[in-house]
Amino acid sequence: MRTISKTKVILCAAFFLATGACASAPVLAPAGSFGTGQTVQLDRSWSDLTATWAQNNKKVRLLTIDGILLNRLYVSQGLGAEEPLMIGPQGNSKNRPAPRPAANMSLSEQMEYVSRALVEIGYLRVETKNPRPVTVTGQRGIRFELSMNTTEGLAISGLAQAVNKNGLNYYIIYLAPSSHYYPANLPNAVKVMDSAAIQ
Repeated sequence: MRTISKTKVILCAAFFLATGACASAPVLAPAGSFGTGQTVQLDRSWSDLTATWAQNNKKVRLLTIDGILLNRLYVSQGLGAEEPLMIGPQGNSKNRPAPRPAANMSLSEQMEYVSRALVEIGYLRVETKNPRPVTVTGQRGIRFELSMNTTEGLAISGLAQAVNKNGLNYYIIYLAPSSHYYPANLPNAVKVMDSAAIQ
């Protein structure tokens, strides 16, 4: 009974955020080719919330299927050393800059950078695990799993992919509550990562 109540609360909150708290309506990202710089193939339609979530770098697209609290997929274009992956609620200023990637990070440094970026937007106890190599358009990269918690204590699971080409960093990050939502759309996220191509 307690689990059902928590699920209802999460669904209501997600609905409110998706419909009432955003500055503009989500844009449909239909199945097919998506992105520039780093392109992916979406095997189903997602909602593109990039324009409604001001904390994001505009070179990082934010997609969801069921609502931002239930699943999210970040797809970045090539980020240089002055372009943060995530911008937290504190903003991004000279006094407190958001974490930025370096030009030529090692694969372990890429994992650490993604972890720091997620802490920037409020996740707690972010851990990385199970790294494995990937190749995207001839470039060696890394794919790894994530675990973390929200400030309310909800367990979140994730899968991330990081690739560097010509000094620019390309990321795809899938996050969802560990119970139900993460496994429900993990196959979609994996297909997106498998389809990635860098221009």
